[in-house]
Amino acid sequence: MKKKLSGILFVILATAVVAGCGAGQTTTDTNTANKAQTVEAGASQPDTKGTGEPVYPRTIKHTMGEVTLEKKPERVASVDIMGTDYFLVLDFAPIVSEGFESTKSKSPIFAKYAEGKTVKDLGGKTNLETLLEMDPEVIVMTSTGKGSRFEEFNKMASSIVIDFSVDAPTRLMKIAEVIGKEEKAKQVLADFNKLKSEAKAAADKHKGETALFLVSNGKDFTVMHPKNFPIYYEEVGLTPIAGLPGDGEIGGRIGIEALSELAPDHIFIAENRRSAKAEEPEGLIHIWKDHPVWKNLKAVKNNQVYTMDTLAGDTFFLGEIAGLEAIKNNLGK
Repeated sequence: MKKKLSGILFVILATAVVAGCGAGQTTTDTNTANKAQTVEAGASQPDTKGTGEPVYPRTIKHTMGEVTLEKKPERVASVDIMGTDYFLVLDFAPIVSEGFESTKSKSPIFAKYAEGKTVKDLGGKTNLETLLEMDPEVIVMTSTGKGSRFEEFNKMASSIVIDFSVDAPTRLMKIAEVIGKEEKAKQVLADFNKLKSEAKAAADKHKGETALFLVSNGKDFTVMHPKNFPIYYEEVGLTPIAGLPGDGEIGGRIGIEALSELAPDHIFIAENRRSAKAEEPEGLIHIWKDHPVWKNLKAVKNNQVYTMDTLAGDTFFLGEIAGLEAIKNNLGK
């Protein structure tokens, strides 16, 4: 079996021969496009039998083009962990996912949504042989993740690249469109907007006080810049600190001395999810507690340092939920 799969894998990677698309999916041509229904993100489409089920076939427009799904896909592969949590929040388990077990062991909120779901782990570097063995109908990836490998994955099964330059709710609706979960997505977003309103009410109690969101790397910190995380500033209303490094570039890093100079009133901090150890929860945060500069930070002295889930420091939907919960629970007291 392994020899057979290895042969298939070699053909996929070494030639331009396109492997058969996943069961029930076809590449859109003129005739198919005339028959298929193009479903806009966020639109719930009941079928003609009145069962409330979304209509298939449907044409999904995505970053790298479009694909027609002849039927609702059941065997969906998620090759980017940052896309997997969008499936989980829709109560849908992809058959395989990059970094599933590692993320579950380090993120309480991810573990909560993953509970009871069976998902084969592709590892941190996406084991292609395992992916082939699982025989996916559709492969989903993100534009900021493995979207650059679209052509490679599209030879294995119909592939879709989700645009991650847009906000989290828009990403969620696009993934919901793929798997026919638009109604569930609307429920999720209603709860999300309620939580955001509650976080805003909590933030309103601290007008004029500055807030800084950080990821602790152990030796230094990565700033969660307001331009990359507008939900906490523009939408919720927290006051950012002027002159942050990177000017919106992901990865702006500062040391403990620079953090002292910024002197935020409130610090929201998460561990670097890649460097964190499952056996030492918040270890990359606690490592600072005895540092003399850390102990003299205004936020530390005033007991205004709040920890967040590891997913909060990246573009996870569950990370935004965790961040909003941290604001609501800590500033709403």
